[in-house]
Amino acid sequence: MTRSTNSARGKILYFAIGGFILLIIFSSIYFYHVQKQNQLDNNYINSNIPTMFVHGWGGGIDSETDMVTAVEKSGSATKRMVIHVTANGHIKVQGTIKKWMRNPIILLVFDNNRAGEDKYTQWLTKVNKLLKAKYNVNQINFVGHSMGAYAVIYYNMLNGNNPKVPRVNKIIAMSGPYDGIIDNHKRNQPLTGPLARYWDDYPNQNQLLPNGRPKIIHPEYEQLLRVRDRMPKQARVINIYGNLENGSNSDGVVTNVSDKSLGYLIKDRVSFYTTVELTGPKAQHTQQHIDNLKVISVLKTFLWQVK
Repeated sequence: MTRSTNSARGKILYFAIGGFILLIIFSSIYFYHVQKQNQLDNNYINSNIPTMFVHGWGGGIDSETDMVTAVEKSGSATKRMVIHVTANGHIKVQGTIKKWMRNPIILLVFDNNRAGEDKYTQWLTKVNKLLKAKYNVNQINFVGHSMGAYAVIYYNMLNGNNPKVPRVNKIIAMSGPYDGIIDNHKRNQPLTGPLARYWDDYPNQNQLLPNGRPKIIHPEYEQLLRVRDRMPKQARVINIYGNLENGSNSDGVVTNVSDKSLGYLIKDRVSFYTTVELTGPKAQHTQQHIDNLKVISVLKTFLWQVK
């Protein structure tokens, strides 16, 4: 047997072994992804209904990113679109929404993040009309924090089941100031002008009556009362609020009475309504959306988990 023949056989054997090893590697990768996908299919729904995150006063994309990153790591949903509303109301879209996408997430960012809940509501309507007309979004979920939560509720009351906007499916409202914000005289709250009227509450000043209606009705609550009958009946709503348990009965910014006054407005008008209380340091108003395991658990379970 010649040296060249041995060399040729050695090469064949080398490539055969190499091919076999590559086959094992690629097979392992394939079966890992199949197993991972099966786990996702067993744990989370496969829906093309997008979920829109809406920040509050002074917030921005950073207010939403921590929650979204956490749910992405779990595999329950994926960020697909970021929408900026400029200070003059123009809409700038990054990314897209397609019918094949599984549990897509939309981050909504108001460049003028101190425009107030009425302006937020107006922009929400404009954005959702665009989603329906251009991206064929027929249903939508919402996660709103603070003034973003108020805007989500007010938007749905004003629009009802308007065929020009997506039909609402589920809502998670976090610490919405439905009946006032605590007047803490902070630098980021307006002390004059029309928006100053929102900071009109104080700890333990108000109370809920036996029927759930707040005893003191602030102007922003009166606004919701006028249109509550238009709240879409198919909506499923979780109302999250924070209690620091320091005697203020608040999250430091919004009182529990203001938070929970949402119940009187909608609990008998939607298909599902419940509350979730946060306690301890993570109950603080601006900490609720930052590395908050209880909030993340509610998001994954309510919005995407297989029942």
